[in-house]
Parts: sequence; structure tokens; C-alpha cells
Amino acid sequence: MPTKMLEKETPKEVVKGDFESLLGKLTEETKKTAKFKSLKDLRLKAALKELEENVAFANALLVMAGCLFLLITFPFYPLWFIPFIIVLVGFIAYYHAPAGTMASTVIAFPAVAYQSPLFAWFFTLVISVTLIASFTYWHVICVLFITVLSPFNSLGFFVPSFLTFAALYLGSKRGAIITLITVFLILTISVMWGINENSVINSAFIVYNPAKLSDLYGHQESEFKALAKHVLAPDITQLGDDFVQAFGNLYKWDSVQYVNTSINAIMNALIIIFISDSALIQVICWIVAAFLTGSIAGVLNSKYRSSIATASSLLIPIGYWLSCAISRQPFNPMVFPSVFLGIALVFFLEYNGLDISREVAVTKMEKAGKFRKFGIQDLGISPGVESLEDVGNYEETKKELVEAIIWPLTKKELSTAYGLKPPKGILLFGPPGTGKTMIMRALSREMKIGFYYVKCSDLLSEWYGESEKNVSELFRIARSMAPCVLFFDEIDSIGRSRSKYSSDDVAPRLMALFLSELDGVKSTKNVIIVGATNVPEELDKALLRPGRFDKIIYMPLPDKEGRKLIFKLHTKNFPLNDDVNFDKLAEKTDRYSGADIQNICMEAARKVAKIASETNEVIPVSMQQFISVMETVKPSVSISDLQDYEKFKLDFERRTAPQKERNKAEKTRWEDVIGLDDVRQLLIEAIEMPLLHEDILKEYKVTPIKGILLFGPPGCGKTMIVKAASNELNVAFIHISGADLTKAGYMGAVNIIKESFNRARERAPALIFIDEIDAIAPSRDHYSSPENEKLVAQLLDEMDGVSELKQVMFVAATNKPERIDPALLRPGRLDKIILVPPPLFENRKNIFQLNLSEIPLDKDFNLETLAAKTEGFTGADIASVCQEAKMELVRKRIGGRKTTLSMETMDRILSKRRPSVTLQHLQVYIKFLEEYGERK
Repeated sequence: MPTKMLEKETPKEVVKGDFESLLGKLTEETKKTAKFKSLKDLRLKAALKELEENVAFANALLVMAGCLFLLITFPFYPLWFIPFIIVLVGFIAYYHAPAGTMASTVIAFPAVAYQSPLFAWFFTLVISVTLIASFTYWHVICVLFITVLSPFNSLGFFVPSFLTFAALYLGSKRGAIITLITVFLILTISVMWGINENSVINSAFIVYNPAKLSDLYGHQESEFKALAKHVLAPDITQLGDDFVQAFGNLYKWDSVQYVNTSINAIMNALIIIFISDSALIQVICWIVAAFLTGSIAGVLNSKYRSSIATASSLLIPIGYWLSCAISRQPFNPMVFPSVFLGIALVFFLEYNGLDISREVAVTKMEKAGKFRKFGIQDLGISPGVESLEDVGNYEETKKELVEAIIWPLTKKELSTAYGLKPPKGILLFGPPGTGKTMIMRALSREMKIGFYYVKCSDLLSEWYGESEKNVSELFRIARSMAPCVLFFDEIDSIGRSRSKYSSDDVAPRLMALFLSELDGVKSTKNVIIVGATNVPEELDKALLRPGRFDKIIYMPLPDKEGRKLIFKLHTKNFPLNDDVNFDKLAEKTDRYSGADIQNICMEAARKVAKIASETNEVIPVSMQQFISVMETVKPSVSISDLQDYEKFKLDFERRTAPQKERNKAEKTRWEDVIGLDDVRQLLIEAIEMPLLHEDILKEYKVTPIKGILLFGPPGCGKTMIVKAASNELNVAFIHISGADLTKAGYMGAVNIIKESFNRARERAPALIFIDEIDAIAPSRDHYSSPENEKLVAQLLDEMDGVSELKQVMFVAATNKPERIDPALLRPGRLDKIILVPPPLFENRKNIFQLNLSEIPLDKDFNLETLAAKTEGFTGADIASVCQEAKMELVRKRIGGRKTTLSMETMDRILSKRRPSVTLQHLQVYIKFLEEYGERK
């Protein structure tokens, strides 16, 4: 790790490049300044967090609870042995929850058979359902074990809370189904076992009138007594004999003879309590309460949405009061605290930031199941960022996506008032690691519709016609589930330009089908297509037109503020030392993507964790650790790649809220250009007049200026004033370098010229600026080659085309105007030819003043003297002199001396400099003016 990157001086005994030694010293330094904790203090917290995130453990707990209720409802196994059974079932469920559920029912069967052999025959139906359905609905089965059996263990007080949590966690539909089955089975078991009690034997506020069943109990007393269970568990000393007896009793005639008649008896009892009693009212009230609890929680956006939704459970005491009145049973006021307990528990969890409502997630999972063939998942329920606030940077992009997608789908009043519709398609492009997928995952969390992640490579098949079939089926399913969003990651894998493939390749056929499906989406209700790519230039141009992708949004690398925010997001759970400076980290990570920054944070934490494991202490991550990692982790995006993205952005980006301009303060403005007032006025007239006064120009039949040649010595401000014009007049600036065109070769240069002029036409008003034009358009009489002649011809054709366009200007600059092809210089192509001379006395004075405006100067400092001494100096020469003077002040300041800039310092610097512009240079320009004149 190079020592120059460290904030503190590295001790001398550390050998440069010896990472292990430096890391040891770093540990010692950190120990002196940091407050330590023992890792032992965090082990319990880590264990609890691991349990919280361990889905398998939560599944095992649910299966264990279901098994426990089975075993205590049907006493058989010794109490001391039950924990061992529960642990065994939990161990099985931890690795395979369905198997644990099956094991629970099988283990409970001997207990059921011991208590009631006849009831055990009905329990075999439960075992059969469990064996068949547990692979998909094991959790539902376990919940039913708890909710159905708790009223028969004096725990009926908690049934409303159980069912409330079930409706919230499993969704409104499953919650309603579980509630229906629970209430129905509680009533069924109550009438089956009620003959022994002659009263309501469940404690779940679910009642019936036993008097209405007295006649039935009298006529079929044998059946109901055979269904009733015993109370006491067998003696431990006789457990083996009773185990064998339990299975033997199943096949005794005393049990078997009542199987058919008991079914008839149970059906008659249920018909009586549902038709002549209050059972139907209770079932309806409980089901409606569960369904409303789940569904309302899925609709509301409040932080306490689940608490508000659980108010629907107040229907339970209402139904209970009506049922007690109808069945002439005493009303138990404990139903109110029972219901309020569930509401209070939900509120407590939400108050502490735990939302148990999964209505939206369950609905999305059910819909995503239709895409199971393609392995497609709903981003809204996949792990990752929770909201758009968790995505650092890209505020304008996030805002635009919310307004384009969420508002038309959720704010119906706006859609009605303004006819808002979501765009048909959105394309996100940019370097890898900038958060394209992350921002869509965050957006999906904000929406309650299906948001399906399609990995395009998964749609491709090696079998003929299968890929096309997959694409057609994918869109068919999406249309059936509208409104929804299809997010195609790596869309370039199916959307590459068809010109890159042979006619018999699958890609062109697949691309044609994909385009037709995109067009078909237009007539479909709210199916939004979102694509993401790192190689936008590879996409077929037909895919990029409006109507397919209405918005094309560039996601660039984060700027300094964005990088600072990303560092904060990725280190919010880190123990950080006080010396960590996020501003400096952001400055040092220019050109790093969000993924690069995340990697830096993880590597820094990993290095410190290694030290912490050896010292058994929590060591904060310091600034030095971040810097040491940055020494080895380089940006993943090259400068040439960024240029390609910027070029694509200029050609194709379509958005209503462009990304905020970066480094706005660094842009060249009019005030940065000293002198050249005539050039500035000319540019203003050429660009603004056709925009603001087109009618007056037509009245006087004035043709707007289309081409300008700026010539003069290097460093006099030709490029600067053109950049200032593009910024001040807010026009698209397209810069072409003659040297770059020469390097590109003939075909490459032709393509660059064509693309540049086409881009200007699309982005008008636009300014095309070719620097060093003599390199690509030299005089064909003296300096040209056959390739150059063709290139000049191409450039002339494009310039002639510009004359027919509005709001497009061509500006060329050169230091050697005598070398330019004469055909380029005629009016109609270059209407204006302007000399940009070296600055005169007053302008030189102003340039010195501009460059030294924030520098402390001596009292005798004289700008006029400097201007007089710099005759022949260009603006660039003077800027260079000022830069060297300021560097001297910096050196003195580092050395502990704060001083002002003196004339002596300036004279010493000027004595070593020579003017860039000589008399010979000026004579060349004078000769050129004599031949062509200056056209202003």
C-alpha cells in the first residue's frame, strides 16, 4: 500500500509495499484511538439476527407448534418424552418442512387411536390430506393444527389472534379459507365430543345449542360415545401395551361398526346447527373478518395499515353476541379482550418497525407462479432494497420513474383529469454497476402490481421454435395479468441488431417476434415493458423508436454527491472511526460505479474483521482501510466506454426530467472569454435570431448564417468561445476533433461525420464544432490524398445539407487556414471567416485579472505592467503563467508560510517564458486575409 495515500505518516520501520507489516502497525494505531468492544458482546445479537433471517428455523418452529398441539390434545406420550418428540420433528422440519409436517401427523396417530379408535378413522383422512398437500401447503396445515385444537386445550382465548395473524401473514384468501376450515372443524369436533359434557366444550367463542342435538344424541348415543376421547394418558409402565392396543382397537368390531353410521350422525348434527342454530352466522362473521383484515392491510399505505385492518376482527364479537342470542347461550365478555389482544400485538409489532402483512407479497407470488416455466420472479418480493430511498443518487431518474409508472396506475384522479397513461416501454442503459436492476427492484416495492424480472437468456432455447414460443407465451401470460411490468434485464441478448446475424439464425426471428409483441402491448391494458442493458449500441434500432420504448434513460456513473451518499448507505451498519471522511472518499473515487463502491466498503470491512478476529475486539473501520483498498480496486468502467455511453445518450435519450447537469460551475460562460466580442455577437445572432425573429428574417429575405470559420494562433480562445456559446444559448454541442477523425481511418471518419450531422439534425438547435479542420479537409492541390479527397467530399455534402436545415450551425477552427481546401471556404458553406487574434493590451490585463481574482496580491502589484510585458502572449500563455504563480504560493503555504503574490515572482516566471505568437505567424494570417478577406 503506497504510503502517500495514508493520512498519517507511515512509521519508518514499515517497509513500503509490505502489506502485512503495515496492517499490523495500522491495528496498533487504531487500538490507541478507538473504543473497543468485545466480540463476545455481539455474539448474542448476531445469533438473534441469524435466527431472524433463518427461514428454515422459522418453518421448524411452526411445525413444532403444530405437533405440540396435536400431542397435548390427545394425551398419550409421557410429558417428559414430548419435548424429545418436538425436537425430533423440528430437526426434520428444519431441513424439510413438509416432511416434518408429515412426521407430526404420523407420530400423533397412535395418540388419537388410543383416545378414540373411531375418531382415529377420521384422522386417517387428515393424514392422507397431509401426505398429499403438505409439499405445497404444509404451513397451512400446521396453522390449522394450532387454531383448530387450541379451543380444546383451554387456549380458545387466543384463536381470534391466531386467525388475525394468519390472515395478515398468509393473505386474505388463504386467511379466509383457514378461518372457514377452523370454525367448521371446531364446530364439528364440538358436536362430536359434546355428548360427554352436555354443553359447549370449546373455548373459542364459537357456540351452538346442545339442546337442539339432544334428540340426535339420544338416537345415536353409541356413535357419539365412540367418537368421544378419553381424558387421561396411559400409565408410563403400560405405554408399550397401550401402543399395541391402540392399533388393535382400530380393527375391533366395536369401532369399525360405527364408521358408516357415525358419518351420518355427524352430518345430521352439522345440518341442525347450521340450519336451525347460529353456526352459519358465526362462519360468515369470522370469514368476513379474516378476509377484510388481510385485504385492507394490502390496500392501505399507512405505517399502521395492519393495525387499522385488524379492526375488522370486531365482527367476531358482533357475530358471537348474535350467536349467543340465537343459541340461548351465555355471552362471555372475554371475547373483547381476546380480539383486542390481537389488535394490540399487531400494533406493537408495527410500532417497532415489523410489518407482518404479506397480502401484496402473497398475491404477487400467486401471479408469479404462472411464469414458473421461465423461472421468472416478482422483484417486489425478492430480497434486496426496500424502497427508492435505499438507492443512492439518481434522484431525477427515481422521480421520473415514479411519475411515469406509479402515478398513472395508482392516482386514478390524475389519470382521469389529465388522461395520464404509463409509457409503453422504458429503456435504462449505462455502465454496469450503476444500479439499473436495483432501482427497478426498489420501484417494484413501491407498487402493488406484478413486477416480473425476466432474464432474457432464460428465454432462449437450443430447440428450433422453442425460443419464439417462450416469448409469445410470456407476453400472453402478462396480458392476462395486466396491469403489470415486465422487466427485461440484459435485453441486448434478444434485442441485438439483426444485421449482425445470418438469415437462418434464431435471433432475427426472435427479434421480429419481440417487436410484434411490443406493438401488441399497445392495445393491451397497462402492460409496461422495461429493459436494461450495458451495451445499448448493440440494440436493433427498430427497438429504440417511440411507441416501443417511449423513454430511454441514461444512468451514468454517480457524481461526487452520489458517491458520498452510496458510501454512507453501504457503511451505515459499520463501526466507523471518527477519521472517516465521506467527502474525501467521494473525491478519490471518481469514475467508480455504485457496485465498485460497495466492493470497496466490503473489502475494507473484511480487512478489519480479520484483525478483529485475532484480537477478539470490535475495531472500527478507519479512513486508512478504505484508502488501502482503493489502492488495489480500480474502476470497472473505462473512459472509452463512458464516451460510447455519452454518444448513445446524445443520439437516443428520451426523458422529461434529464439528470442534473454536473459541474455546472465549471462550464465555460461568456464572462470566461475575454475579448472576442464580435465573435460572441455573431454567434448570438446566428443562433438566437432564427429562433426569436424568424418572421423578420423572412420579411427581409435574410438567410441565417450556417457556417463560421475561426482561425488564429493556438490558445487565443477559439474553442472556448464556441463552448461558451453552446452553454449560454442552451444548444446541443457536438464536438469533432480533426485529429480523432484522422486516427479513425477513412470509413471510421465518414461514419463519425455522418453520425454527428444526423445527431445535430435530431437535437436542433445544435452547434457542430470541428477543431483542427485542416487535418481532415486539407487543400486537395497540396496536402491531400485520395482518402482525404473522399472525406472532404463527404464533409461538403453534409455541410450543403445543413443549409437546408433550421437551427443547425457549423463552426470550424484552425491554426493553419492556408491548408484548408478552398471549396470549403466559399459562402454558403463557411459564410463567416473571422480572425481570432492574440489579446491586445487591455484584454491581456483582463485575462490576468480573471486568473488572479481570488489570489492575495502585494500592494504594489500592477496588472498594467504585466499586460505591457506580455505582448504576443495568448490567453493560454497568460493562464499558464498565472497557474505557475499560484503553484508557488501553494508550495509556500505547505511549508508553513502564508504570503501574497508579488511582482518579483511574476517577473521571474515571465523571464523564462516566450510569446507563442511570432511575427511570422501573423504574416501567414495576413496573407490568408488578403486572399479570402475577413467576412464578419
